[in-house]
Amino acid sequence: MKNKKYILFILGISLFSSCSFLDTESFAALVGEPQDKVEQASAYKTAADAQREAAGLYENFRNNTFQFDLFGYNDIQSDNCYHGGDGVPGEEMDAVKLNPDNDKVKILWNEYFKMVGDANIVIDNTELMDAKSIDPQTRNKIVAEGKFIRAYAYLDLVRIYGDVPLLLKMIPAMSSENLEQIRPLLYPVRAPKEEVYDQIVKDLNEAIPHLASTSKGSSSATKGAAYLLLAKAYASRGTKSNRDYNQVVAYCNKVISEGYQLVNEFDDLWKPEIKFTSESIFEVNYENERPNWAYWVLFSEADGQITWRRYCTPTHELIAKYTANDKRFESSIVYKSVDYDTHYPKGKYPISNKIRNKVSNIKLLRLADVLLLKAEALVELNNISEAMSIVNVIRKRAGLLDITGLPAQGTAREIVELERQLELYMEGHRWFDLLRNERVIPVMTNHKYKDGKLLVPVLEEFRLVWPVPQNEKDSNPNLVQNTGY
Repeated sequence: MKNKKYILFILGISLFSSCSFLDTESFAALVGEPQDKVEQASAYKTAADAQREAAGLYENFRNNTFQFDLFGYNDIQSDNCYHGGDGVPGEEMDAVKLNPDNDKVKILWNEYFKMVGDANIVIDNTELMDAKSIDPQTRNKIVAEGKFIRAYAYLDLVRIYGDVPLLLKMIPAMSSENLEQIRPLLYPVRAPKEEVYDQIVKDLNEAIPHLASTSKGSSSATKGAAYLLLAKAYASRGTKSNRDYNQVVAYCNKVISEGYQLVNEFDDLWKPEIKFTSESIFEVNYENERPNWAYWVLFSEADGQITWRRYCTPTHELIAKYTANDKRFESSIVYKSVDYDTHYPKGKYPISNKIRNKVSNIKLLRLADVLLLKAEALVELNNISEAMSIVNVIRKRAGLLDITGLPAQGTAREIVELERQLELYMEGHRWFDLLRNERVIPVMTNHKYKDGKLLVPVLEEFRLVWPVPQNEKDSNPNLVQNTGY
């Protein structure tokens, strides 16, 4: 409403009567309404006010994206899961044939840009506070948390959509004097991927000196989490042949040096009563008063019944990859009796088992991911021996025998890829892994239903990035659609 008020005001000024760009809904609907100086001052009077607003940024990690849509993007869209429901948005994702009107395309775009906008508001308002109202250490920490969250959102946005609008400032209140200045914020163009990655790296490097080394049992940004995002950024930007894998290894080592430790038993990671383990780098906390809706979507209803097809059903291919002695299987997948036989017999239907009840935390970043990402980078540097040593640490916890000998580089790539798939199933990584390693098309064009029929017989390369949501393109003439859509 506030945005519309300013728009009407401006339209009433004859000097700007030709500004037809204000006739359509602007990006402010996603990243936050224009900020009036009086309102800013009232919201950020003290350090406690700024800390409260910064704490609110983490509420974005409780939204639909992190409760189940990111699993959809990475697990349903890949060879990890079948879509369990019968809605068109999920079916298109399962077949890797999304269109710009797909609800999933809109949801991720909207919720990630909300994270960006919320972060910008906290960063800018905190930086504007008078020195008498906030001490330098508190100011720097709050700004650092905002930059971490902005970088987190942009890392996913650039991997999902490619070029995206790069918004680094909150939208100020509009007036006749600043209309042309605000226009690019309301109707932004898409920035090239490399520019987005540069900003991610910049934000994280600026944030790290002011972040804590440990989250102390809370869902908050830390140095280790920021180092891991940097490792992922360097592992993902550009093409596989021109990446700086030494940087990936270096940042993985920085995460490890923060003191994280693998838990002894893999299953302990998923017990709802065990939260913020020594392996956890960044996780979202849930309690009875603030439950995790993902449990009802992925596993069962509140009363324990399973009466409709769960959102993510493990594929036959995935299940076949777990060997008999792999402890991770029973921790990750459980068989239940259900009322449907869409992909499996009713009496023995596999259900994802990493989110076990309404107070289960969601682990977004953990040490095993770091170790296997480091192993992946070491393989690209042809340090196969060290890479396999890391893989064997993960395999030992899973109850598996060591990889022996020194495999060729191509075989080593396959070993690390498989270990990441089995270790990180239903944690929102698989599609990103395939994309990063330029393996989406060969893997997905061999992905099958239970009857052996190919699920994605043909996969055009343009579908490796999602389309810009059609409603956003219609509202903003400066947004160019991805090729092919």
